[in-house]
Formats: sequence, structure tokens, C-alpha cells
Amino acid sequence: MPNAKDVVGGTYERILLAGRTGSGKSSQIWTLPGRKFAYIFDPNSLSSLQGCDLDYELFMPDVLDVDMTLKGFNKNPATQKTYVGDKPKRKVEPVVFNKWADHFNGQYDKGFFDNYDWLIFDSITFFEKSVMDRNLFINNRYGDIEDIADYRIVGSKISEIFGTITAMRINIYATGHLSQFQDEKTKKLSIELKVAGKAKTMLPLQFSNIWLARVGEDEKGERRYEIRTIPEPRGFQDVRSSIRGLKPDEDVTIKDFAKAKDYGIGKLLMTKAKPALKAA
Repeated sequence: MPNAKDVVGGTYERILLAGRTGSGKSSQIWTLPGRKFAYIFDPNSLSSLQGCDLDYELFMPDVLDVDMTLKGFNKNPATQKTYVGDKPKRKVEPVVFNKWADHFNGQYDKGFFDNYDWLIFDSITFFEKSVMDRNLFINNRYGDIEDIADYRIVGSKISEIFGTITAMRINIYATGHLSQFQDEKTKKLSIELKVAGKAKTMLPLQFSNIWLARVGEDEKGERRYEIRTIPEPRGFQDVRSSIRGLKPDEDVTIKDFAKAKDYGIGKLLMTKAKPALKAA
């Protein structure tokens, strides 16, 4: 019978780095040791990753995928009726999610991911948008405002997808954003992962390391990037770490991008976690 005390290596990291735009989430990809493949959905990612040794596929909507009409939004506040002259919705089809699903399934069947140490999603926020767009389209409501049922469906799908992805024998790194939520009864403010429905509770369970990215200044007034590895009383409560020995706030500033693996999350992994990585 296997015993956990006998496990040496062979474990894989599941890292979700959440934070505001500009907090250094994408830049940390530079520091990850080994071969990396990324699915990029965030339009700002490549500006941070230009020059990085990273294989990737870009999934963003084409201009022809976008419904440009204002029907459903441009209403008379007195009657709640659409203004005369609004044009009907264009017959457009969002295909970003379908293209990603075809690529992922095809490459998985071919063993493509076996060639890499890291599978990266940048970001879950924009990936979820592609799922929502597809959900609205197949319900003949693309271009309309989302309702509660849409968020439930999309949240369940995201949970299902990442349940499969985090079970793969590869290190996973994903980025995400945060949102504030106020309980209508207690008026208490909460900071949550910006995902829909069931995914708010399931994604934190599917990642072993959930860190908060933030940026500030050091004592010299220079920009300092750090990750929060334990929750703060009034902050993002899903923060947690499975890596022992981390400080509550770890400096992950990349001081030299030519030697990025000597800094940031990559350095923490190689000195603290020793994940299942091949020689970089």
C-alpha cells in the first residue's frame, strides 16, 4: 500500500495567480523553469511576454465575431422600450471557445503536452468570456445581457474544464482577476475570484497554490512586485499555499529578464517546492 511519506518528487504544481491588471501576473511566466506552452486569451499578455522563451497559441475574437449593435442596451428609461431606429442583431458567431476546444482536444490526443513542463492559461477571465459568448450564441442571445442562469451554466462548464486540466500530468500556471461583492443582507464586502457561478468555489479547490499578485514600492521608491501567500483578514480569502516555508509576502520582482529564472515564482519553486520539472 502506498504511503505519502515515501513520495519523492513526481508531484505537479497547480498555481493560480490572481490580481489587478499591471500586478505582474503575466510577467511571472518568464520565471517558470522548463519548457512552457501557453494559451493566451488576454489581449495585454504579449506585451509582457515579448522575448520570452514560450510557445503559445493566441485565442482572441475577430472583429467579425463581435455584435456591434446596441439593441438590448439602448432603451428609453421611461418605457424600457428599445429606441426606434435600433438595428436588429447581426448574425455573427463567436468561435474563440470552439477553436480552443478543437486545438486542446487535438493536441491532447497527439501527446503534444508531453513535450512541455508547463501548461499556461493567461487569463482565466478572458477564457471564461469566450465560454459565455458561446453559451449566449447557442441560446440565440448573443449580444444580450447575461442573466443568472447564464452564469450558472458557464461556471459549471469552467469547473468541469479545469477539473480535467488540473488532473493532467503537467505543471499548471493560470492567471485571473478579482472582483468585489457586497452581500445584500449583511452589506459585507468580499473580494472574490472573477469567475462565474460554481467556478468561484471549485477553481480554488482545483489549484494547490492560489496567490495574490500586487505591486508597490520598496524603501528606495523602486517598483516591487510581490505575492501574498496567506489570506489577510479583509482581503482575498481563497489565498493559500501548499509549498512550505513561504513568507506571507514574497518578493517576486524580476530584476533582470535575461536571467528571469533566478527571480520570482520560478526561484521560489526551485528552492522551496522542487516540482516535477525536467532540466531547463
